[in-house]
Amino acid sequence: MTAANADRPPGAPARPVGTLRALLARHGRAMLLAAAATLAVQLAPLLIGRLGGTQPLLAALAALAAATVWVALATPVLAAGADDALGALLRAAAVIDTGAVSLLVVWAVCPEVTLLAALKIYCILGAMGLAATAATRLARTPAGRYTLAVVAAVVLLISLAGPFWIGGPMLAADQDTANRLVAAAVHANGFYCVTAAVADEARFVWHRADVMYRITRIGDYAAPPAARWYASALLHAAVAAVLAALAVLLRRHKRLDRIPGT
Repeated sequence: MTAANADRPPGAPARPVGTLRALLARHGRAMLLAAAATLAVQLAPLLIGRLGGTQPLLAALAALAAATVWVALATPVLAAGADDALGALLRAAAVIDTGAVSLLVVWAVCPEVTLLAALKIYCILGAMGLAATAATRLARTPAGRYTLAVVAAVVLLISLAGPFWIGGPMLAADQDTANRLVAAAVHANGFYCVTAAVADEARFVWHRADVMYRITRIGDYAAPPAARWYASALLHAAVAAVLAALAVLLRRHKRLDRIPGT
């Protein structure tokens, strides 16, 4: 009998031995389900589009849009289900890294999505997922983590939907402020930066497409700047670093509070 199971009551199942086995025992099922759901959600638009005769680029863009929204929704909720930081990262990685498989499929199907573009998109979505995961670590209780997961998902969705609500604030602002608002809406938008990663080969920039000018007012008040693929990645990576550092400080402060005389 190993030390890890020395105090195990008779008849009780053996505890996992070793860090890796323990992590897989606690999070493996959730990771497998997350990976399967990620492949289904991200590749379904591509498959349906190609079977329906849609052009490879449009089918690929639909798949990339689904991937972006899925990362925003799935990573914080999955991470909130873990009671430790490593488990949260593993659960988030199940979505982010399975998304890399989806990106390879998109690369194989769509000539406009190069391997370099797929790598850029992976960085964008990975930064989004890490920021959402870090947000859940600010809470210690399951209820608190799930509450922050919902908040993180809503914030990410609001940033993705920026073109549909930014018109009102822009209309009420002066021209300089409107220009800054539209720049922030573009660079904080993960999907805009995803499409920027494929813009050179696809000759398509989502936030400057005619369809966007028909369904939003973003171009009526200020000219949208050219999106840089790394803008969203850097922004979300910085947010992830700040939130992770804050989570560590909060936990250290709580541990000190429990020590008598501190």
